[in-house]
Amino acid sequence: MLATLYAAFVAVCAPVCQGGQADPPVGLTVVMVAVGQGDGLVIQSPDGKVHVVDAGLNGQGTASMLPAIASLAPTGYGFTFMSHFHTDHMGGLDEVLNAHPFTTALDRGDVNRPTNTDTNNYLAAAGARRQQITVGGVYALGGGAQITCIAANGSVLGGAFVNPVGTAQEENARSVVLRLDYGQFSMWFGGDLTGGQNSTADAETPSSLACGDIDVYKCNHHGSSTSTNLNLIANLQPELAVVSCGLGNSFGHPTAQTVNRINQAVAARILLSTTTGSASTIGFGVTGTMRITTDGRRYRATAQNGSFLDFYCDEVVTPALAAGDVRISEVHRNPSIVPDTNGEYVEVVNVGSKPVGLAGLSLSDNAGSVTLASNFMLVPGRPLLFQVDAAPSRNGGLPLGVPLPFNSIALADTTDNVTLQDGAATVDLVAWTTGFPGGSGVAAERKDLFGPQAAVNYAAATMAFGSGDLGSPGRSNDGDTTAHGVQIGVSTASDRFTVHGTAFDLPNHISVLLLANSNTPATPFANAVIPLAFDSLFQASVSAPGFIALVPVAGYRSVDVLFPQPNPLSGITLHAAHVVLDFALTVPGLSPSVAFVLP
Repeated sequence: MLATLYAAFVAVCAPVCQGGQADPPVGLTVVMVAVGQGDGLVIQSPDGKVHVVDAGLNGQGTASMLPAIASLAPTGYGFTFMSHFHTDHMGGLDEVLNAHPFTTALDRGDVNRPTNTDTNNYLAAAGARRQQITVGGVYALGGGAQITCIAANGSVLGGAFVNPVGTAQEENARSVVLRLDYGQFSMWFGGDLTGGQNSTADAETPSSLACGDIDVYKCNHHGSSTSTNLNLIANLQPELAVVSCGLGNSFGHPTAQTVNRINQAVAARILLSTTTGSASTIGFGVTGTMRITTDGRRYRATAQNGSFLDFYCDEVVTPALAAGDVRISEVHRNPSIVPDTNGEYVEVVNVGSKPVGLAGLSLSDNAGSVTLASNFMLVPGRPLLFQVDAAPSRNGGLPLGVPLPFNSIALADTTDNVTLQDGAATVDLVAWTTGFPGGSGVAAERKDLFGPQAAVNYAAATMAFGSGDLGSPGRSNDGDTTAHGVQIGVSTASDRFTVHGTAFDLPNHISVLLLANSNTPATPFANAVIPLAFDSLFQASVSAPGFIALVPVAGYRSVDVLFPQPNPLSGITLHAAHVVLDFALTVPGLSPSVAFVLP
């Protein structure tokens, strides 16, 4: 069995050492291009081929879509999908089709098709490549990614039909609905689909029922009040919603009704927008052109300025949080540059040995409570902000964080408390009264993340951020005194295990992640004793790609190891440890060993 384990480890390790869980996931990419008041998205499949869903107004194809396509360095060109014949969705498609040899141009067909210049330009550019999309049709994008047509012209996969004729916004109700799948990742594209409000046809309810649970919801109709009904939210259960709309648009997009349907206190789902929209609504983040990347298990949403948020796909089950897994690291309760209703924030940080999922975590103060429906992935050492407003132009220049539901949390200046809970378990809390560090324009920073939640363990921030308030949102606290030990963690899934190593206090040292069949007898090395047996698996892990690397500046790294399928090693107990070396090959840091069982 040991020989089998050694051979299996050597055989499967090399292909998966392509970056750790702190790095951007590699696989499928979706770019929501900032095309103003319209939709334009580019999909790059894992094999490098690009596909397009809508392309904004006339001119946006050239001005915005083509640069976004070029930035992906495509290996080929596949499908274009047009949701419906409105110029803010299809006006730029002719420019995209004329510029690149896309193989197929799919749209809803000619039923009640409008006639105008943009439509004629599209038809001419599509030419012989044009095809009517098929409800229920599955379109292979390459590399294991595919798109399924859920609905078009009111016809829905499974046989439902919603007659759009004679309803308000008939063309919107005819929108093509697409479901994108790659591994466990899924995303909805619904054009300007209507939800039954204001005399529109309710095409959203049957379409979302046919689609089922997804990870990312591209908001229908730019967040209009006639879209995103409560049935759709209940049927899709998205963790992330994204919306494209024009800056200062006259339509009120995204509307307060839509934002509040998505981001509710009892089930807070993050909404990210390309712009601040009409500037009359808060409760969402602002990104500019946004890039979503996924490896089929986790995904990252990255704003134009490089800020990002990580998520687990909702099929990935993460353990409940225990006390102390996540710590409150900073509180800004009285901004001075912007109003409290825009600039307040609470920062948390993962102090453990491996990433955690935050779905089900609740954040409360004396004003209210919020429970997360989004399964944010928080890697060790990475801070995360909970913000009352996630638009940098309004919140004092904060980095991208989690926008709280409107009017759900209001931090009192003098006496209040913030509590993190997961079910009945209190994960962390902080309470303050008069005299607590920080105040007007100054955040309160925790000094020792493992120390007590008391005023003595907090200090007033001293460094300015953004527009001028003092604090360290999104980075290590300026007065941080935390002494972190070297840690090792292992997480398992049906097809892999992941070894996690942290060494926050030893950046740029040599990190060695080690495996062994046993933790006895221990192995003497230099000035330390490694708590693993020097067996064949120990030797294999030393030579495996990715198991020896520099400690990143952020202090955390990981390596995935895939199982052969079917897995012949299920039920075997292994041991892991993390050794940190300096360049003289002495050991300034060493973790205990941990045991884990292969599933």
